[in-house]
Amino acid sequence: MTWAVVARKDFQDARLSKALWTLTALFVLMSAGMAYLYATVPELSGDGVTTTGLLFMLGAPATLFIAIASIVVAVTSIAGERDSGSAKLLLGLPHSRRDVVVGKLVGRSAVLAVAILVGLAVTLGVLSMVYGSISLVDYVAFTGLTLLLALAYVGIMVGISALAGTSGRAMAVGLGAFVALEFLADLVPLGAAFVRNGFSMQGLTTMSPGIEFLGVVTPTAAYQHAIGWFLGNLPAAGPTPFYLTGWMSLLLLGAWLVVPLAIGYRHLRAADL
Repeated sequence: MTWAVVARKDFQDARLSKALWTLTALFVLMSAGMAYLYATVPELSGDGVTTTGLLFMLGAPATLFIAIASIVVAVTSIAGERDSGSAKLLLGLPHSRRDVVVGKLVGRSAVLAVAILVGLAVTLGVLSMVYGSISLVDYVAFTGLTLLLALAYVGIMVGISALAGTSGRAMAVGLGAFVALEFLADLVPLGAAFVRNGFSMQGLTTMSPGIEFLGVVTPTAAYQHAIGWFLGNLPAAGPTPFYLTGWMSLLLLGAWLVVPLAIGYRHLRAADL
């Protein structure tokens, strides 16, 4: 399994990135600071401090950090090798192109996972000091979902890196994907509802389940929906279609991991390095 060799070397190289550890420090300060404020400022907690409320509060900085950090860590992971010419040397060793893609995914995901675990561990310490009754089971589940989101986002960026021919192109596409997934995608359900309502917002008060599904398709939306479903008792009123359940959110995160990687690998396999 030569992908493990690629992953090990990639982890050792990527963990030295100053930009990544700067982002990690910012994530620690942001997540721990927001948790502290939520637990100590009554206006933020509304009806009272709850584990679910804390986790939803932590989810916001976590998603932003993961999206940005995955660009820093992974978007030039393969394109950079092609730019420098080291891709030919790497593939001259007993590594297939599939080994390179899988190794980059595992190595860069491990780096981001360390940063997330450090941030959430510090945050848990802060919460333990100011709010001692947090559910460790829910917190561990939240951590697992956050790591799954990180894996999906790294998969997207490694796939883009394999698809792009140069670091500059990979960075441009990665930034475009970030804007599209984190900001523009929020407009899709509203636009679909507008079209379905006869190109009018008048009388539009609810959205059909199919249009609601469009609101949970992106990695961040699927992650937040999964938190609400598994930790916040989201499915409280009546039966819910499968495509609006937390299980579908997990499948969507898996698809965001696999599909961009498969597309990137298929292109890399045919590329002339």
